[in-house]
Amino acid sequence: MHHLTGARRVAGVALLLSLCACSGSSDDNETSRQIELSTHSLTFSAAAPTAATPAAQTITASFSAGIANLSVVHTGQGIAKVTTAVNGTTAQIVVTPSDPATIGAGRFTGTLAVTGYFCADTACSRLEAGGSQTVTAKYQISPVVDYVAPNVATAGVSGTAVIRGSGFNGYAIQSVKFGDVAATSLTVVNGSEIRAAYPALPAGSYAVSLGIPTHEGTPPSTATLIAVDAVTRTAQTLPWPAAVTAVTSLRHDAQRDALLVSTDIADGTVVRYAHAGGAWEPATTTAIAGVRDIALSTDGAQLLALSRTGLTPLDPVTLAPATTIAAPSLPEKSFLKTLAVANNNLAIVTTGIAESKATELYTYIVRTGVMTKLPTALNNASMGSSTNGALIGIIQGDSTLTTAPAAYTYAAASGTFSPLGVALNQNSVAPVLDRDATRLVLNGVNVYGADFALLGKLPETTLAVSLRPDGKRAYTYDSAAAGILTFDISATKNGAAFTALGAATPLAAAPGASAKMTISADGKTLFIAGTTQIVVLPAPLDP
Repeated sequence: MHHLTGARRVAGVALLLSLCACSGSSDDNETSRQIELSTHSLTFSAAAPTAATPAAQTITASFSAGIANLSVVHTGQGIAKVTTAVNGTTAQIVVTPSDPATIGAGRFTGTLAVTGYFCADTACSRLEAGGSQTVTAKYQISPVVDYVAPNVATAGVSGTAVIRGSGFNGYAIQSVKFGDVAATSLTVVNGSEIRAAYPALPAGSYAVSLGIPTHEGTPPSTATLIAVDAVTRTAQTLPWPAAVTAVTSLRHDAQRDALLVSTDIADGTVVRYAHAGGAWEPATTTAIAGVRDIALSTDGAQLLALSRTGLTPLDPVTLAPATTIAAPSLPEKSFLKTLAVANNNLAIVTTGIAESKATELYTYIVRTGVMTKLPTALNNASMGSSTNGALIGIIQGDSTLTTAPAAYTYAAASGTFSPLGVALNQNSVAPVLDRDATRLVLNGVNVYGADFALLGKLPETTLAVSLRPDGKRAYTYDSAAAGILTFDISATKNGAAFTALGAATPLAAAPGASAKMTISADGKTLFIAGTTQIVVLPAPLDP
């Protein structure tokens, strides 16, 4: 309750204004004791818990000269404060709602009781309550859906999506819809995450919405799930537009069916190959000096290119660069190393240095373009992310270490880094995860389950690895086999070696050194990029 400075205090009255030092008596008629208000209801709304506080609203109270004092009592979490200014026989009552960030999403109802007091004797030594009016203040702070991950689904295939936003714990969410199609199940994980299963969808775009009976109107959402048809691609090779001596990253843009590669062409070039009408289009390029890694934003609207000292957002189709954001307070001799995007569109950035030493981590908020240094430091760490952005695997270390350092994960739902309970010194193969983070491969060899127990091992001759989206098959580019080996990793081997399913699948040609491998979102095509060329290969079928 708010107490007005200088007000006379009466028990149980929150805000008491002395209107006059008049005389009076209990013979004053009822009319002189009444109050009239300009409204008996107020409505406030905020579009998200992160929205600005709505503007204050004003109620005008009118009363006769017979009222000696005016009190305003307010209750309810949604009302932050009430102030009153009196001018003659009127008062302006200003009601300020609470900051949405303070109280969170939900529907809040508050009341204001406005009461006039009159003199109970001729000396006005005591007051008696006269007319009273009530105002109801309703305040709706909406939950908001920001992202769905993965933002691309395979048409005709059911799946589970991670929905990120805010305010989900402020309402009883009854349903999730993808367009007009209801989710088959949903789980509210916390105030910023929902897991929702969708049925098989035809190709098309599906706006994500929440069904909340107690919410007035449809809660705001900017998330869209895009269902694309599975694509059959033939085995072939794609030439580089210029000589390559290092491939630093390889991504498949499932929304647009394009390959995105970061290379050392001309000290740093991002290369894009679009696939349309059953054929690959000529490569397009953009120069990013010292490019180290690339990753698509959660909504696919930006391609993030990480260079030695900064991060540059690119248009994912034209590769047109926006302004580079420099890493703040990057220590001398350190460089930005790897990049992974969580499903709330927060990028995690590791750094490196040419020695065995803990180096800084950064975050980059894609929506605001702000990069921030974290207190966490790891030893030249490398990362890989699940397709749904729920989990990022992190491995660190240096070849000079005699004691293996801890591997880590970053959980998007909680925003926390946690040791994995595994000690490994990293090699050249970055962590690899499947679509829904049910499998994690470290150093291209060790396969872990969702509980991070070691399931089994892949060959030490693995140069690159990809996981089928469902996490049941691992495909390795193997130096001894000079082709692709397939492994069933659906069940544990209790830490023992997995056995290849059949013989190696030959490649159309050797990709060359510095190989990186990825898989299409539909699981039908493998892509292996090396210094010689990119090799496209239909994913091997089980023998």
